[in-house]
Amino acid sequence: MLNDYQKQAEVWDWDGYDDTPEYEYWCEYAKRFGNRVLIPMCAYGQTGAYMAQKGFHVTAFDITPEMIAEGKRRYGEVKNLELVVADLTDLDLNEKEFDFAFIAGNGDLHLLQSAQMVGRAFLSIQKHLRTGGCLTMELTLPERESWSYPKKMFHPRVPNYADKKIWKENEGRYDAGEKRHYINQTVYIENNDGIKSFMQSVCLQYYEREEILGLLRKCGFTVKSEYRNREKETWKSGDSSWFVEAVLEAANNG
Repeated sequence: MLNDYQKQAEVWDWDGYDDTPEYEYWCEYAKRFGNRVLIPMCAYGQTGAYMAQKGFHVTAFDITPEMIAEGKRRYGEVKNLELVVADLTDLDLNEKEFDFAFIAGNGDLHLLQSAQMVGRAFLSIQKHLRTGGCLTMELTLPERESWSYPKKMFHPRVPNYADKKIWKENEGRYDAGEKRHYINQTVYIENNDGIKSFMQSVCLQYYEREEILGLLRKCGFTVKSEYRNREKETWKSGDSSWFVEAVLEAANNG
């Protein structure tokens, strides 16, 4: 769950740090499976725009109209890129034969607040992949102890705007019993008119490894690899960062 996400559309790319290495990473990953790429929970669709410019045929979608509208404003002229407003848990696109889908970042899938929602998300992706297509995700596994952290200020590594300054203040806590990470964030925007701000609440729901594996199997996926990071170091019991590569072996809508 992410409240007031739409308010971030104006400043989502507040950090102007060059993410080209990440975009290249996903290009190289996708090449193993094919040219047709599906990107759920894409925000503006920056990664998709880069991949489309590299020759991939990309459909990227987000549930928030404001994000997709901003993405179209920026990348609407990019060939082979389609930006769509859509819900990952109830997806029905015209294209049904994608080669590769990925959910990057260790927070996106965790915005889905129940295993039932995650199952619907996997089923949505399954319906849009070809047999042999790949779904890759970055996830965080639940920790056994609760913790919290106080307010901390974050400034952009590289300022991205000439007409305004952006910074953020975060505080949060993790409830081991609920397996939920609660984040409260204040976004500050300073321009010639002064400083304005808005608050945003984020709740990330973490799931046990076996729970995710079971949901993937139910939707016809076979997990081929499990890593602890993008460098593809083998995942081991106790690692909280979990990188999953699953291939669709056969459709199973049950």
